[in-house]
This record gives sequence, C-alpha cells and structure tokens, in this order.
Amino acid sequence: MKKLWFLLLALPLIGMMTSCDDDDKLPKVDISLEYNNATVVDGSVYVVKPDTLEVASVKVTAVREGNKVTNGPVSYWLNGAPIAVNPYAPFGVKIPTDKLAAGGYTLTMEMTVAEEGCQLATAVSQVKVYLVENASDIPESSGGVTSQMDLVYTLK
Repeated sequence: MKKLWFLLLALPLIGMMTSCDDDDKLPKVDISLEYNNATVVDGSVYVVKPDTLEVASVKVTAVREGNKVTNGPVSYWLNGAPIAVNPYAPFGVKIPTDKLAAGGYTLTMEMTVAEEGCQLATAVSQVKVYLVENASDIPESSGGVTSQMDLVYTLK
C-alpha cells in the first residue's frame, strides 16, 4: 500500500517533467507603442514640459503568420522607480512631467507575452525619454517625426 501511495504522489512530478517538446519555443512578436503629447525622434521620446507623457497604447503583433498573440498587464518604471501597472487594454499610462527636471530619463516596461503554440515569456524594454523646456529643443530627425515606435525588447 505504501508503494502505491508513493507512486500516486510521484505521478504529478513525472507529468511536469515530461511536458511539451517545445519548451524553449519563445514568442516571436513585434511590440509597438503609440504616444500622445510626445515626439519620437531616432528611437528616443521627447516631451515638452509641463505636458504629460502619455503612452496611449501598447500593441503586440505576431511575427509568425497566423499565430494569435496577446500581452498581459504592463508595468512601468521611470529611472527604476515604479510608477504604474495597467492590466487593461490598450495598456497605456500617463506620466505627469510638471515636477520633473528637464533632462534624460529611462522608461522601463515589462509585460507577459503569450503566443499560440509557445511558452509564456516576459518582455522587458527600455525607452530613453527626454524632457525639454521648449519644442525648439527637440532635435531634427532624418527619418521623420512620429508619435509611434517599435520597441526593442528582451524576453526572459
């Protein structure tokens, strides 16, 4: 009887160790952001004080044709300090800039990414944000000015 009890207890552990053969298949996605009150120039975001930096949306799309993807809540940090978590689509955030000094900041975003047929992963990305006093302080861009950007991210 003790042997049977031991086997029954070991069964869930054996099942966990013999999971899917695609355990190392990470999602392949594109992640893009759309901003309000901000200008994207050469991969950096510029905001004129005292405008609020607004990430209007976080969009995740599949690279593999035909696969469905989604993301979970997005956590935001500014220079390492947690500022918000948004669990609701479109996963945006508003960051007041009136009490921040002009200069460079790092906006970090972290979110769970799920793709059909792949394991769950966490995407982490950092964007350089510059607060400027005047719109004339925003540099010219060879690629044009936009309010959208594709993120470079790391999966873990």
